[in-house]
Amino acid sequence: MVTESRLPGGVLVQTRGEVRVLRGTQPGAPARTFSSLEYSFGDGLRGHMAAARSDDGIVMFEEGPAFGAVFLHLDAATVEDLEWAGEVLDRSDLPGMADGRARSPLGSGLVRDLDRAFELAVESGEHAGQPGRWLRGARRRGLDERDPELPAADRVEVFVRDADRAVVHARFFVGEEVVQSITVEKVECDVTFPADAFEVDGHGLRRREVQDYVPMWEQIEDTLQRAEARVADGVLRPSRRGGKRKKG
Repeated sequence: MVTESRLPGGVLVQTRGEVRVLRGTQPGAPARTFSSLEYSFGDGLRGHMAAARSDDGIVMFEEGPAFGAVFLHLDAATVEDLEWAGEVLDRSDLPGMADGRARSPLGSGLVRDLDRAFELAVESGEHAGQPGRWLRGARRRGLDERDPELPAADRVEVFVRDADRAVVHARFFVGEEVVQSITVEKVECDVTFPADAFEVDGHGLRRREVQDYVPMWEQIEDTLQRAEARVADGVLRPSRRGGKRKKG
C-alpha cells in the first residue's frame, strides 16, 4: 500500500507499507500481525518502522529523525493496557491500540469509518481496468470540526474491487485539491506464511523492554493515566486489576 498526504503548509508526506495478518487458522499457529512502513517528507526527512504482535506482546523497530533507531519489546500486559486505553480514549496512535488495517485488512473498517463522516453514494464503475463500486460523498453536516479522528477533507471517493471486495483506491479532497490518496498495489488472501514472516529485524540493535526506553514509556504512562481519569472512579487499567479483564 502507498499513500500521499499533503500537510498544512504544502509539505508532502509519502508512505509505502505492508500488513500481514494471520488469524490463527493455520494448524498450530496463533493469531499474529506484522506491519512495516517507510515514510518520507518533501523536505528530505525519512523514517522506517516495523512491528509484530503475538501472544507475547509486540516487538517493534523504529528509525526516524527525532530519536534515531530503537528496537523494543512491549510485554503482553502493557499491550492489553494500551488496547484498553485506546478504547477508552478512542485513539489508535500507540502500539497495541486498535489497528483497523489488521482487523479489516481488505478495507471494510475504512469504509465504515468514512460512512460516519461522509454521505456516501454507490455507483458501478472501474479502476485500473478492474470492475467494482465507487463510493463517493461529501462531508456530513453537523460534525464536530474539532474531532481529531475526522478526516481533514470535505469529500471523498473510494473504489471497492468486485473480485475480492477489497478497497484498492481512495482519494480525499479539499475543494478540488487531493490532500490524501491511498493505493493498494497488491492483495493476497489464503496465504501460507513462512516461519519468519512475523519477525522484526532489529538491524543489529539489542532489543530493550519498553520500560527502559524513557521517551515511549513516558508517553505510555501518560496515556494510561489519562484513560484511568476518563473512566469511573476506581476503574484501573487491566494489569492493575485481579480476575477477568473488563472494559472500562
